[in-house]
Parts: sequence; structure tokens; C-alpha cells
Amino acid sequence: MIKYLSLFSGIGAFEKALQRLQIPFELIGYCEIDKYASKAYSLIHSVPESMNFGDITKIDASKLPKDIDLITYGFPCQDISLAGKQKGFEDENGNKTRSGLFFDALRIIEECQPKIAIAENVKNLTSKKFSEQFSIVLNSLEDAGYNNYWKVLNAKDYEVPQNRERVFIISIRKDVDTGVFEFPEPVQLNRCLKDLLEGTVDEKYYVSQERLKKIQLSNFQQERKMIQNRGGICSTLLARDYKDPKCKGVENE
Repeated sequence: MIKYLSLFSGIGAFEKALQRLQIPFELIGYCEIDKYASKAYSLIHSVPESMNFGDITKIDASKLPKDIDLITYGFPCQDISLAGKQKGFEDENGNKTRSGLFFDALRIIEECQPKIAIAENVKNLTSKKFSEQFSIVLNSLEDAGYNNYWKVLNAKDYEVPQNRERVFIISIRKDVDTGVFEFPEPVQLNRCLKDLLEGTVDEKYYVSQERLKKIQLSNFQQERKMIQNRGGICSTLLARDYKDPKCKGVENE
């Protein structure tokens, strides 16, 4: 059984992956500052919220176990994503951005020296604009004693009907790396979004006619066509969608 530490945990996607792969693990703890995500994580994975380390900047890595096998860290993408302001790891005043929290994950990895560390972030991290930051990530991990394997993967190539490209960085400690790691090959997508939707849904979950009138239907019809043109594959939902003008008048009700 592997010993596992989850950073920037959200509701525990990496944990679900381990469960689906039937890899037994002992959770050392998780790290999530959003109280709703933390509650969801606790319920989904049947662990007490007392296992949440909370703010990653306040974690004393020296007090963590030194026999951790795996650390996962999908560090914040807001300052790298095309949907954000793309400030990188520092703002114009030299202050660490949310994406700059990568360095706190690095600090913990350097201290704990897990056998494997897995990072996930937006594809834009590998772009020319962020080539310096991406080099910093890879070089910092190499200096910490790891060999890095990275690749941009799309969720639609791995049985998920969503067009979601993300870069994954697999860092294997040099003294245990056998040099045989390879990313999995894409598989045939056999399900569309409609296959995952419930056939019967309680009316309380439907948008009321009054609200529906406030939505610009033309935009939604365009989104529907985009999904249909992708063969039923949903596009990636962005944080900015919540504030998009096409939904103006809905968010404040």
C-alpha cells in the first residue's frame, strides 16, 4: 500500500483515479482551502476534515512523514490559463501569484522526497509565453532529485466526453527511476455527454421560464452547435463562464 499526500486537492480527482485503477493507498492528508471543496472531499472519500492541512503556505514540511510514496499537486492555473490575466508566478510587483504556489508544493517535495510526484496544469504552461516558467518547474524538480516526464493529454482521448487539454508532469525520484515510464496511449471514446445525463430529473433542477427569458438564447444555441460539432464532446468550462454576459441577470438571483 502506498502512502499518499494530496496537495491542492479540490474534491479529489487524483484519489478517484487511484481507486479506479485499484491501487490501494494510505492517505497521509489532503490540502484544500475552499471549505465547500473540503467538505465534499471528506464526504466523497470518507475521511474526516481534520485530515485537511488547509493553507499550503502554512504547512511545516519538516513535520510530515519521510516515507511518502506519492504526492499529487494540481497547482492553481489562474495566472497561467488563457482565461486568466497570465501574470505567471509573480505579479508586476514581484509578489507571488496563486500559480506561484507551485513553489510551496516544491518546498514540500524537496523536504519529503516522495518516490513520485505528479503535477497537472493547463496546456498554456507549455506555451512559448510561459517557457521560462515551465523550465523553472522542470529544472527545480530535477535539482530536487527527480527525472521528469511530461506530456499534454486530452480527456477526450481517455474515455471522458470532454475536450480538456492538460499538461501532466510525472516526476520520479532518480534513485528509484527505472527509465521505463511511458504515458498511456489514447483509447477509443465510446460515450457522449448525453450518455452520462440522467433521463429523469426533478423539476427543481430546471431553469425557470422567468430566468430562461433573461438568457441570450442565441449564445446558448451557438454553444449547443459547438458541442454537436464535436460529436457530443463538451468543451472545458471556465471560471469566466460564470461572469459571461450571456448569463447576465442570472447570477444575482
